Amino acid sequence: MVPAALSVRALDIDRQIRVLGAYAALTYPFACIPFLWFYFQDFGIGIDGYANLIACYYLTMVVAEVPTGLLADRFGRKLTLVLGPSVLAGGFLTIWLGDGFAEFALGEVLLGLGHSLLSGPPSALLYDSLSQVGAQHRFLPTEAGLHARRTLGTGGAFLAGGVLAASVDLASTILLTAVLCVVAALIALGLLEPPRQRTRTPLLLSNALRELRQPAVRWIAAYYVVVFCLLRYCFHTYQPYLQEAGQQRPLLLGVMFCALSIAAAPWSRAAPWLLRRFGEGALLWWMPLSMALSLVVMAFAVGWVGVALFFVHQAPFGAHWAIIQAYANHRLTSQSRATAMSMLSFAGRVVFAVLFPTLGYLHAAAGLSTTYIVAGSLGLVATWMVMRRQPR
Repeated sequence: MVPAALSVRALDIDRQIRVLGAYAALTYPFACIPFLWFYFQDFGIGIDGYANLIACYYLTMVVAEVPTGLLADRFGRKLTLVLGPSVLAGGFLTIWLGDGFAEFALGEVLLGLGHSLLSGPPSALLYDSLSQVGAQHRFLPTEAGLHARRTLGTGGAFLAGGVLAASVDLASTILLTAVLCVVAALIALGLLEPPRQRTRTPLLLSNALRELRQPAVRWIAAYYVVVFCLLRYCFHTYQPYLQEAGQQRPLLLGVMFCALSIAAAPWSRAAPWLLRRFGEGALLWWMPLSMALSLVVMAFAVGWVGVALFFVHQAPFGAHWAIIQAYANHRLTSQSRATAMSMLSFAGRVVFAVLFPTLGYLHAAAGLSTTYIVAGSLGLVATWMVMRRQPR
C-alpha cells in the first residue's frame, strides 16, 4: 500500500493529468511506421512476408497481454508505463540494426511486448487516480482528451519521419522513433502510483475472469474484436494501397499520415458529445459499419477516391477508444482493472493475428481489390452478428 502522504490528492490530480498528457503525446511516437512496408521491401520482403512480420507483433501481444496486465495490477501501473516505451525502443533498434526477416521478426516481437505493456495500464492509472479524489465522472472527457494527445503526438512523429525520410533515409526514421520512446519512458518516471489494495496474482486473475463473465463486459469484448480488426486491417494496408495507387514519396507519406492523425484527434475529444447527441446504440453501429463499407468502396476505387476514404476511418479510430474504455471501466473493479482491460485487448489481437496473415496470402494470390472486398464483407457480417446480441 502506498503511504497516504504520497496519495494523488496530496500531489494534486491536475498535476497527475498533466504528466499523463505529456506521456500521451509520446506514447506512440512512431515516426517510422508510414515507411516500414517500403523499408522491409528494400530487403526483399513481399506482402506475405510483411503480413507474417505483423503477425509476429500481434502474436507476441497475444502471449504477453494478460501477463503484462497482471504485472501492472500486482506491482503498479507506473512500472509498466516506464517499461513499455523502453522495450519499444529496443524493438525499433533491433529493426534498425537488422538486415533480414529473422532480425525484423525479433524486432516485431519486442514491439509487441512493449505495446502489450501499454494496452491497459494508462487508462487504469487514470481511472484510479480520479477515484482517489472522487472524480470518476471525469474519466470519459479526460481519457478522450488524452487519446487526442496520443493521436496528435503520433501525427507529429509521422510528419517528422516524412521530413527525415525525404532528407536522409528511411533507416533514420527508425532511429528517431527509438529515441522518442526513451523520452516517453523518462516522462513516466514523473507519474505517481495511486494508493490501492494490492492483490495476489491468482486472485487478480480470478477476479478479472469473474468480471469478464458479466454479459455486458463479454459483449463489449466481442464488439471490440470487430472494431479492432477493422481498424488494424485498414491501417496496416494503407502503405500497400498507396503503392498501388502510385503515391509513395516519403514526404507525401509523412504528411498524409500526419493529416490522418490530426483528422482523428477531434473525434477523440468529441466522444462525450457524440454519446450525448446520438446515443450509444447509434455510435456502436456507425463505427464498424463505416469502416467495412469503405473497404468495399476502396476495392473499386484504387486511387485518390480510395485514399480520401482513409479519412473516414479516422472518425471511428478517434472516437472508439474512449467510448469502449469508459463502457468497460465503469463495470470493472480497481484491483483487476488492468488485467481485465488486457483481456479485452487480448481478444482483439488474437483474432487479428490469425486474420491478417490469412488476408495477406489472399492479397499475394488474388490482389488488393479482391482482398478488400473480402475484408469489408467479413466486417459487415461480423458487425451484424455482434450488434444483434447487444445486451439491453
